[in-house]
Order: sequence, then structure tokens, then C-alpha cells
Amino acid sequence: MLKQVVFDLGGVVVDYDPHSYLADRFLNKPLEDFLYEKIFASDTWRDLNAGRITLARATELILAACGTRRYEGQMVLDDWRDMLTTKRDTVRLMEELKNAGYPLYYLSDISQDVLDIFRRRKSFMPLFSGGAASCEEQLLKPDPAFFRVLLERYHLQPSETVFIDDRKENIDAANALGMTAIPFRDSKDLRQTLLFLGFPLKTGVRRSHKSTSGRKKKTQPDAASIKAIFKPGKQPQPNQEERQTDLPL
Repeated sequence: MLKQVVFDLGGVVVDYDPHSYLADRFLNKPLEDFLYEKIFASDTWRDLNAGRITLARATELILAACGTRRYEGQMVLDDWRDMLTTKRDTVRLMEELKNAGYPLYYLSDISQDVLDIFRRRKSFMPLFSGGAASCEEQLLKPDPAFFRVLLERYHLQPSETVFIDDRKENIDAANALGMTAIPFRDSKDLRQTLLFLGFPLKTGVRRSHKSTSGRKKKTQPDAASIKAIFKPGKQPQPNQEERQTDLPL
């Protein structure tokens, strides 16, 4: 029986799309690719998310790597957090799950400065019963040890836990640990999948008032049914999600 739901944050609860962010600001594909590699895809960025270096040190290393594009690199470092807008439809779904009695948790690769902002300003954070952040554990997904930190801290059984993420490698890691892993595309797709799994969510479809006598009681699908819709290794597709900023970052 599924008893709790674990959410990734970036790309699932808040928007995180560096490629679109860079394209909106520069309209210069070679420059966008350069900045993406030197900032968001860099080992320095991973070290910052893993809490291995400070924000000041990461800024120093990134700007040095940007070379003659130092000015553009500083522009990105100054305002990239503006892309972290809340996905309202996802949060509404989280509220339904919470109100139905399902504990919610987060498992996120996130830097300390962004985590602090979320805790102060994002209205969805109190919905979580707990979570694990990469900057505080010095671990990153898809390392199984990071998943185990969350599971062991809150005494969660993998077989009773749903995990939602927008990256293939993280979905594969959760599947390998025995969790029910759902690749996130958009909130509508997620809602339908959770309904299939037996979660008591709104369907958004008007039901008839015909008698329900004689119908079988709805139960959660068995393991074979779940595996039929979750194909490990399937790459999630880009999502188009309604967004909202709780407070200015």
C-alpha cells in the first residue's frame, strides 16, 4: 500500500529550465551554450549543490571559467533564481494529497542559499513533513545513499513510497531501490498517474448521478499493473506548467 509521496523540487514543484532562461536573456545560441556549460553544467555548480563549497567560492570559480564572458556570467549569477517560479497546479495537487492524509517529503539537489530562500518565502514548504537537501547531506541524486538518508530518517518503506522527479537517472535510481517512481511531465499527467495508483484526488471530470450499487470497490493496482505504466529508463518529456512566484526572490 502506498502511504507517502516524495517530490523533487526543481522542475516539479518550481520551474527550473536553464536553457529557456538563457535563451530569453541572450538570444545568442553559442553564448547560451557556453554559459550553460560554464555555470549550470559545471562541476562547480554540482559542488555548490552538494554543499562542498561556499556560494562566494563558487561565484569566483564560475566567473574565472567564463573568461572574456565574465560580465554575462555575472548577469546570470545575479538573477538566475528568477526562473524558480512555483508551479501552482503541482502545489494544488500537493494540497489535495496532504488534506487526504498522505505525508509529503522532498528530495532535492539544491544549494544552501536557494534552500534558505525557499524556507523563508515559498508557501508550499510547510506542506512537507520533512525532506533531504543535497547541500545539507553533501550527497546528490542519483546516489542511492542520498535516497536512503530520506528513507531512514523518516522510517519510510520504499515499497510504500512514491517518488516524483523530472530526470531519468533519478527515476531509475528510485526504481532500483523499490520505490514507485513517476517521471514528471506536467501536473495533469501526474494527477492521472496518481489516480491510477489509487490516490483520492479530484479527477476534473463531472460524474453522473447514476446508482453505484453493484460496482466493485476501487483498490490500488497490483505491482504488475504499476510496472506496466512505469517503464524504468523512459525519459520524461519537457513540461509546460502553470507557474507562480510566491514572493520576489
